[in-house]
Amino acid sequence: CYDEAAGRPHKEAPPPQVAETSPFSARWELDAEDKKGSFLIKPYKPTYILLGRVSNSPNARPTSANPSNTLAAPMDVNAVESKYQISFKTKLWEGLFGRHGDLWMGYTQQSNWQVYNKSFSSPFRETDYEPELMAVFRTNLDAGAGFKLKMMSLGLNHQSNGRSQPYSRSWNRIVGQVGIERDNFALVIRPWLRLSEKTSKDDNPDITSYMGHGDIQAMWQVGEHGFGLTLRSTLLSGRESRGSAQFDWSIPIHRNLKGYLQLFTGYGETLIDYNHRQTTFGLGVSLVDWL
Repeated sequence: CYDEAAGRPHKEAPPPQVAETSPFSARWELDAEDKKGSFLIKPYKPTYILLGRVSNSPNARPTSANPSNTLAAPMDVNAVESKYQISFKTKLWEGLFGRHGDLWMGYTQQSNWQVYNKSFSSPFRETDYEPELMAVFRTNLDAGAGFKLKMMSLGLNHQSNGRSQPYSRSWNRIVGQVGIERDNFALVIRPWLRLSEKTSKDDNPDITSYMGHGDIQAMWQVGEHGFGLTLRSTLLSGRESRGSAQFDWSIPIHRNLKGYLQLFTGYGETLIDYNHRQTTFGLGVSLVDWL
């Protein structure tokens, strides 16, 4: 009205500037505007269920370099089973060192269920439990070409299947993380150091010969589709080179429910299979993606 009274043309107010969102900050509350406080449950790794998962080489007789952890006779195992994963985290301490860094606790559980194996009472073939503590730090450094080194972390990771001999498998690791992102692409480099155990009590003394000393996780968000690629290698040459590759694809269905496709090849899809090579393919649904 003041413009009209003064004879000046009316000008619309410019649209508000929308801050560029950071996938890592949204997940790890790195930037001040994303801080939500402590003891809230947050997504961590993908949460999904594969209604059908087929293996080209089901592991009927798990073995280990420790003779006490090797089965004497094969099990009744179907090539087709179900698989699911649940994963979450919570912040225990905000401002670990002054205003820098937060302490997080994460938990991931992956189960392989022989639900279609009616002749053997449809047992859970394997369940792996993975609690961890992580000190996570915002770095926000320019890595060039539009990429930012957004975060770094250092944590203590325990993974085990909670079973008795000869099925028991477990290990403890110090795990580092370096997170790099650009728009809707993120890359996580995770080196780890296995903590040694007494030889007589080590369920899987040669696990790093198959699971290596780290992995690389690449994640893309393309519209409503999510893609993930996880690569693991022992970085050895020739026949001693072992590792794995896993590809995940989430496909929009309805709101937060998505279709889920997973392809895995290599060693260590589960702890009981740490030294067993197989290729698996699964289809199901997911509720939480990487990003």
